[in-house]
Amino acid sequence: MTDSEKIYSGLHLNLFLAGRPCVVIGGGKVAHHKIELLLEAGARVAVISPNVGAGVARLIESGAITHTVRPFEPPDIDRATLVYAATNSRAVNRQVLESCREKGVMCCCVDGNWAQSDFTTPATTRHNQLTVSVSSGGTDCRQSKMVKNSLARHLTMMGSANLVVVGTDHNHLTVEEREPFHLTGPRFEQAGFMIMQLWGIHEFMILNTCNRVEVIAIASDETERNGILRHIMGFTNMKEDKFYLLSGKKAYEHLCLVTAGMLSQTPGENHITAQMKNSLETAKQRGWAGNMTQEWVSTFLHVSKDIKTQVAPLLHNYEIEDLALKYLEANGTDLAASTIMVLGSGMIGKGLVKDSLPKVKKVIWCYHVNQPEVAAEWADKVELCTFNTMKERITEADIIISAAEAPGHLLHLGHAPFFNQERPVTVIDLGMPRNIDPELDDLSPDISVVDLDGLKYWYRRELTDMNDILARSRAIIAEHQDLYDKIANSFKGRDAAE
Repeated sequence: MTDSEKIYSGLHLNLFLAGRPCVVIGGGKVAHHKIELLLEAGARVAVISPNVGAGVARLIESGAITHTVRPFEPPDIDRATLVYAATNSRAVNRQVLESCREKGVMCCCVDGNWAQSDFTTPATTRHNQLTVSVSSGGTDCRQSKMVKNSLARHLTMMGSANLVVVGTDHNHLTVEEREPFHLTGPRFEQAGFMIMQLWGIHEFMILNTCNRVEVIAIASDETERNGILRHIMGFTNMKEDKFYLLSGKKAYEHLCLVTAGMLSQTPGENHITAQMKNSLETAKQRGWAGNMTQEWVSTFLHVSKDIKTQVAPLLHNYEIEDLALKYLEANGTDLAASTIMVLGSGMIGKGLVKDSLPKVKKVIWCYHVNQPEVAAEWADKVELCTFNTMKERITEADIIISAAEAPGHLLHLGHAPFFNQERPVTVIDLGMPRNIDPELDDLSPDISVVDLDGLKYWYRRELTDMNDILARSRAIIAEHQDLYDKIANSFKGRDAAE
């Protein structure tokens, strides 16, 4: 086996040295460091050296270690569990190593003989019952120490690993106010990159939907308080009532309500469950989230299932695409005689096509890059077109509903000449950021543009008492308090030992 193969095939172990005899040959600064490591492990340490430095001398005076004042002799290691050869002489260290080999004692040389040693000592940091060791296999001790010091700062914040959520939604901002804060395109990746650099953020995910944008994190108390998450989200100059920063039990309650759809624009809707799962998967793929976030989200899903089971009978339980069609029917639109144009082939776009097919005359389905599959039973009523060619089909549409993920307006004033001027057209914008230029609504009395706020205000009039529904939902969450306590305590090292 070559030296390089030996370096990288090492097995990392946690040695129990309490009460065991260990020997350090040498008395300088390096020897002092090794002695302290052995003492931390509870070993009985004997030092063999004709001279010692100030640090080792203090340990001798305190009685923490024994000292033999002379050069190394082979019998010094006869009963040792392990030995450090830490003199300033490479030849002496080599002699120690060879003597250990003859007697079957593990030995570590702290100089150029290290590659022939039996073990190396990784850079180690401890926090409460947690020990983290970093090793380069002996090739780069400076890098190991840098990584260890970096992790040490992070570990000091593990004792306050709180669940935190910072965000805003349709209940705090109008569509127009909320639009600049949504993380679309490059802004999503940029926000994730910035959060990844923060001390005290152990894991996180970003929930970015048409109704809300939130960072869900497991973070230290200090990181929660210092305002950095608020700054990254762009909320620095925002009034306190326009966003929320919640932690602990309040964050837990909020996220259970969100996952159950109780804080959605259409309370009780199910899309948010898939969106929560997708956001978690995205975070895991990017290395933002792991087991801690997974455990929290699994709990939100579990509690939300109970909420939906008990509260759903009180709600109309519409999805956003159902709501759009209900709005059209409530405003006297003859769907059976209408051609509907759907912009977007994502989850909501597919839902719109599926739900509208039994009710409308024809569907024009517009997509950007990924051409949607059209089931055989839909073929006679569904026609496909791309965003680039949709202006040629606008004149056929009585209804246009947009639910695309786009960074800008898909329909704007430049499309005005393509609208049919002989009949009214209703345009519903389910996108966030908005897909439809709101100025189209002022262009002609025959063009009516409705955004998410418009649907919300209409739907709220249809709802039962949401205060009662939320009170019932919170009572169900309180019944699952044990789940919160179990997870919160486990992250702080209060559960059973490893």
